[in-house]
Amino acid sequence: MKMNIKLENLNYKKIAIICGCTLLGGVIFSMGIFPSLLKYMLKKNIMLKPGGQIREMFVKIPFPLDFKLHIFNISNPDEIMKGGKPRVKDVGPFFFEEWKEKYDTVDDDEEDTLAFNLRNTWIFRPDLSAPLTGNEMITVPNILLLGILLVVQQDREAMMPLVSKGADIIFEPLTSAFMTVRVMDLLFDGIPIDCSSPEFSAKALCSGMESEGAVAPLNDTHYRFSLFGLRNGSDAGRFVVYRGVKNIRDTGRMVSYNGETEMDVYDGDECNQYIGTDSTIFPPFLTKHDKLWAWSPDICRSLGAYYAGKSSYAGMPMSFFKLDLGDLKNEPENHCFCRNPPDDCPPKGTMDLAPCLGAPLIGSKPHFLDGDPALLQGVDGLEPNEDNHDIFIHFDLLSGSPVSAAKRLQFSLELEPIRGHAVLGELPKVILPMFWAEEGISLNKTWTNQLKYQLFLGLKINATIKWLTILIGTVGTIGAGFMYYKQNSGTVNVTPIKVESSQGTNTSNSTVAKDSEGVTNGKNLPPVIGGLDKPPKVVAAGLQQEKY
Repeated sequence: MKMNIKLENLNYKKIAIICGCTLLGGVIFSMGIFPSLLKYMLKKNIMLKPGGQIREMFVKIPFPLDFKLHIFNISNPDEIMKGGKPRVKDVGPFFFEEWKEKYDTVDDDEEDTLAFNLRNTWIFRPDLSAPLTGNEMITVPNILLLGILLVVQQDREAMMPLVSKGADIIFEPLTSAFMTVRVMDLLFDGIPIDCSSPEFSAKALCSGMESEGAVAPLNDTHYRFSLFGLRNGSDAGRFVVYRGVKNIRDTGRMVSYNGETEMDVYDGDECNQYIGTDSTIFPPFLTKHDKLWAWSPDICRSLGAYYAGKSSYAGMPMSFFKLDLGDLKNEPENHCFCRNPPDDCPPKGTMDLAPCLGAPLIGSKPHFLDGDPALLQGVDGLEPNEDNHDIFIHFDLLSGSPVSAAKRLQFSLELEPIRGHAVLGELPKVILPMFWAEEGISLNKTWTNQLKYQLFLGLKINATIKWLTILIGTVGTIGAGFMYYKQNSGTVNVTPIKVESSQGTNTSNSTVAKDSEGVTNGKNLPPVIGGLDKPPKVVAAGLQQEKY
């Protein structure tokens, strides 16, 4: 009989096979099936097709964005009028709710696009602005007066006498380039502009301001001017974007604005392109090598945020993106944003907004953060710091979801003397900060929990399954294989042999151990039977017995 221990070997084989299958199945599911299933679900939910959850949020964001305004109060207007260095103080924030709504939506299934009009509505929140009330009196540049005179001086100098005369009448008495006004009048309520004069120069100037959209009628003789009042609750233009049904990576990407597939603002096709989305949505499946591009009609430009490292928000791993306005003078590919490149480009960290807004305005990060040091040297009272003044976004690359972001932009006046003007002829040449705005979002628990349970919980479960199956499968397979090898290598086959005495007695029931080579092991021989003088002759079973 054979005494092989086969049952135990068979069990270890089964264990090794089961563990190996567990390892293979776990890897296939976690790295193949689950990612494909997740991508399918994300595509289904994120595309802007009618009836989807994201489509509803895209059309009307169900919560307001944070909108904060800071105004730079001029501390030394009289000194500036004589060419002195401006001294400013940041007053704010004045807190507003910003509601975004898209209406008159039209789907084009063939082109896979969605057309809509955008409406922005701002609501003042005195409770969040406290101790500021909006009734504070501040001193700021007379942006309407200076904007008109500076533009005419730079582009239409031949009209300067007529415009200057009309300005002297409208803003009588014109004794300063600065005005002291109530904060909410400047921002939304409006500053009265007297256009009652019958003088041709005054009437022509008032008509020009109205046609440019700088002022709105207040009554039969007066207009009103404000920074945001004319835009509050009004139509911000007609957008067309891709829905992402045919190509999910196109979700939200700009197609046209007000019927135009590109702008006609800058001297160069590259700078006139719509790049990115409208900033309220981004496509999924991005990587850290991609930029988050968004186009804004307020500045007629697309800006791209770049990956700056890992971050976290509400316990979820995120990617942190920042934005750099660059240095146009040293960026040949962006020279079309310059007036006369490469010599006449805006300073590092700024952008020229005059081609877009029709006024001599410069855009930058608040307090000239990351800008040319000369900008800070030209004005006292600025204190740039990254925490309060940088542009950032905490972003989930897989789903394309921004969870916390702050878009901050400062508007400054490109001030210079008004040549030949008795009052404004000694102004310094300086980029003078006026105000800065922050548009931000930070999702609360209601929305972060949805993201956690719909996306990150699944990712955690998948990661747990992956590593458990890899661990169990690997350890089990190696362990079972090792035990199988150890037990199999220690098994010895035992074969019986026949033993005969010298008298011819056949003691077939006696055995001697033989090793695998057929050689007897003397230590295991049975004792001599019957006290024989000679030991019995041992022969292999089946061979003829030798006689003495």
